[in-house]
Amino acid sequence: MTKHTILIVDDTPSNIKILNDLLKGEYRIIIATSGRDALESIDKENLPDLILLDIMMPDMDGYEVFRQLKNSEHSKNIPVIFITTKDGTADEQMGLDLGAADYITKPFNPPIVVSRVRNQMKLHLYQEHLEELVSEQTSQLRIGYIDTVHRLMLASEFKDEETGEHIKRISYYTRELSRELGMDSNFCDLIFYASPMHDIGKVAIPDAILLKPGSFTEEEWAVMKTHAAIGAEILRGSDSPYLEMAVDIAASHHERWDGKGYPQGLLGDEIPLTARIMNISDQYDALRSKRPYKPAFDHGKTVEIICKGDGRTTPDHFDPQILSAFKRSLDTFEDIFNEYSDH
Repeated sequence: MTKHTILIVDDTPSNIKILNDLLKGEYRIIIATSGRDALESIDKENLPDLILLDIMMPDMDGYEVFRQLKNSEHSKNIPVIFITTKDGTADEQMGLDLGAADYITKPFNPPIVVSRVRNQMKLHLYQEHLEELVSEQTSQLRIGYIDTVHRLMLASEFKDEETGEHIKRISYYTRELSRELGMDSNFCDLIFYASPMHDIGKVAIPDAILLKPGSFTEEEWAVMKTHAAIGAEILRGSDSPYLEMAVDIAASHHERWDGKGYPQGLLGDEIPLTARIMNISDQYDALRSKRPYKPAFDHGKTVEIICKGDGRTTPDHFDPQILSAFKRSLDTFEDIFNEYSDH
């Protein structure tokens, strides 16, 4: 069985010997004879499970060592037991106020030393176990959220002319643009799974309108445009971070930077960033894909339409920064479309 590790920090050899003799049978012991040595040993060794830290040391006292430990991301959770003199009540209080786990007094009472070390070690290991359980449960929740996303996407496929490959491509387009914009890994992960739900509201649109090969009448177009608000309403109310992001995407992915989109006519930064990323991604894929009302365009023609306009689509529809990121990602967009082609 692997022994748990204790770092003893004390500048007095006799104190070190007593503590080492008391604890070495049960734990792996590391010794540091100064505060600086202690901090350096933590950088070089595997992190100890517990630290016994003398307060009164030359050069750097125990309080300063403790502060530096707690200010470091990799050592801030290591429990520390302060070593004080028997009449050091003020030292004990200050140590506990700083956040020390416990204290032991000199001269040492062997049974008390062993008992307090065991108690803190058990508590620390229990807390680590709890953190592992929380991490596992969080992972299970994430899997559940993603499963919900996929089921919602499957539902939308039964109604829409768009295919499962379209949905896959949207995930990759939006993640690529997010990375190009410098968004963090969490944002990129969220948008990868949230973006495919952009058109979930189409489940409420009658097939006669949704699949109509020709142009919509004014009344049909009014019905068609309701899918954005309906989709947001379907997704709203969940505490899933994926579905929370998907609400903004569903509600606003047809808004345009110039304020001429729908359903609210939002202008510029009024449009959520996620919806702005989705808008150009969806436009690229729609132009590349065959629809009842249009042929499929090749990559070059699609890029020309988005970047230069064709009367129906103009560059003013897109956030300039996202359009610039799109231009830097053209090869990747083409690769994504080819890899997840419907054919």
